[in-house]
Amino acid sequence: MNRTTSSLNGNFGIKIDDVTPSDLTDPAFQSWAYELWLTHGGLLAIRGAALATLSPDQFIAWSEVFGSIEQRVQAAREDKSVPGYPILRIGNIRNERGELAAQFSDVPPLESDDDIRYNPETQRPVWHTDSTFRETPPIGSIFYCRIAPPRGAETLFADMQGACNTLSDAERARLEKLEAICSLTHHDKKINSYSPEYPILTPEQRRDNPPRRVPIILTHPVTRKKALYGLNSSTCAIVPKGADISSADLDLWDLEGVEDESVMIWRDMLPRVTGPEFTFKWEWLPGDIVVWDNRSTIHTGTGFDTERYEREMWRLTLLNKPDVHPYS
Repeated sequence: MNRTTSSLNGNFGIKIDDVTPSDLTDPAFQSWAYELWLTHGGLLAIRGAALATLSPDQFIAWSEVFGSIEQRVQAAREDKSVPGYPILRIGNIRNERGELAAQFSDVPPLESDDDIRYNPETQRPVWHTDSTFRETPPIGSIFYCRIAPPRGAETLFADMQGACNTLSDAERARLEKLEAICSLTHHDKKINSYSPEYPILTPEQRRDNPPRRVPIILTHPVTRKKALYGLNSSTCAIVPKGADISSADLDLWDLEGVEDESVMIWRDMLPRVTGPEFTFKWEWLPGDIVVWDNRSTIHTGTGFDTERYEREMWRLTLLNKPDVHPYS
């Protein structure tokens, strides 16, 4: 293809420049981009000034190159979507009544690139895989930048295939026997504790969204490469595969937002796997589109001056084909 590409961090992540809307509908470009996504650790960014005014339909059509689009809106987020579309708005924009019209999490901005590495004392940045709390976790997500502040609001990505490759045989053997307990109710209560406008689930929504179990080491169903997996704000415990959990423990994790001490298994790894050899900082411009593979990456958002600037991102959630499970 006659487009310039550049790597983001070694073999992890790749960017395609000068992309146009017509590229997004070109089958040859689509196939090329999909292969780049898989071979570069599940992180692909496209940039082009002409992409700044895509319609929801154009954004959805491009996203379908990478997977099926989730059509339902997550519980308690219905008023934060683009009307008529399964596109979640993320940022701080407000509607004509002055109400928040996007999902917003109040997180600190980066002071320097030293803040990219996970800090055990502050437990930030909040590195995670998207939506591990779902019955069938999505394979990835796509972000489209509509409005970006002049500084801040970067998105950080980390290579979990590369990190998994650095584990010792003993570490890998131990982790392969474990699974994460992931609960949407726990997720929302935890974030609500430091971002009060973040919604929490009703008892009925909690009933309809029970906790899920996911592996700590995942084998990618397409590439067959192994990656660290299962880290999300919904991760409330890590247990041996198949172990029972009590209703009292689950109530504590869900209703109080308390994280079980066992999650330290993941948190103890985070400073190592979010070091500079595994990470990349994406600085957004309007029109940028980034697709990441949940099966091989983790990511996190960063803050910005919300009193001075607006931010609006569109996010679509990618599901796999019906006959392929997102992990094995």
